[in-house]
Amino acid sequence: MKTHILSARHAAVTLTCAIALMSLTACNGDSDATKSAGGSTPSKAAKASPAAEPNGIDKLSMKEIYDTGMKTNAEAGSFHEKMTREGGSSDLRLSATGCVGTVKISGKGSFQLIRKGNDIWAKPDSTFADGMNSALGENAFSTAKWSHGTPSNALMEKLASWCHNEQITAPDTLDASTKLTKGKVTTVDGQPVVPVVLASKGESVTWYMATTGKPYLLKRDSSRDDMPDVAYSDFAAAVDVQAPTGSVVEAPEA
Repeated sequence: MKTHILSARHAAVTLTCAIALMSLTACNGDSDATKSAGGSTPSKAAKASPAAEPNGIDKLSMKEIYDTGMKTNAEAGSFHEKMTREGGSSDLRLSATGCVGTVKISGKGSFQLIRKGNDIWAKPDSTFADGMNSALGENAFSTAKWSHGTPSNALMEKLASWCHNEQITAPDTLDASTKLTKGKVTTVDGQPVVPVVLASKGESVTWYMATTGKPYLLKRDSSRDDMPDVAYSDFAAAVDVQAPTGSVVEAPEA
C-alpha cells in the first residue's frame, strides 16, 4: 500500500468522502433548498386508505415481494425519502433526474442540496462551512452562498452522492442466491405491510411492502452499519427542482 501526504484540497475531498459514507439526522423539510425548488409543496402521497383493496403481494415469493416493492417505488417516478442512522440523516425529495433537501451530520453540520441533471448546488451551515474551509485552507464555502458544480468536481460529486436517483432509474432486484424470510402481515404507520427479512451473523435488514393499494416499499429497518434506516412517502408527488435563487459561486476544484 502506498502512503500519500494529502494536499489541502485532497484533505477536503477525504472529509467530503467521509461525510458521504457517514450515516445521517433529519432536518426541517422546509429548507431554503425546498423553497428554491420552485417553492412547491408536494401533496401527501399515495398512502393507501384503510379501504384500499388488498394487492396480493403477501402471497408472492420473497424475491417477488422484494422486486415488486422496488419496482413500484420506481414506477411512481418520485418520492420523499428520509434516511436515518446513528450519526445523522438525510431528508430528500427525489425524482429520476432531480433531488432536493437537506443532509445533516452529527457534529459536522449540515448542508442543503439541490441536484438537477448534472448540475449540483450545496449551501452549508456554519459548522459544515468551517470544516470544509479548514480542510481546504481557504474560505471557499459560505453560509450566504450556494456552491455549484457538476459530477466532474470531486467535492460536489460526493455531496450529491446522497441523491440515490438510481432507485427510480434502475431499481434493485434480489439476487436468486440471497435468502430472505417472510414475516406476518403487520402495519407501518397504520398501513398494512408484509415484511421480508435478511438475517445473517446477528444482523438483519427488513423491508416492508404495502399489502393494500399499490405495493410500495414503505420502510427499511437495518441493524447493519452499511445500511441505514429509510422511510418512503409522498409517492408520485411533483418534485419541481429549480436552480437556487440568491448568490451562487463555483465550487473549488479538488
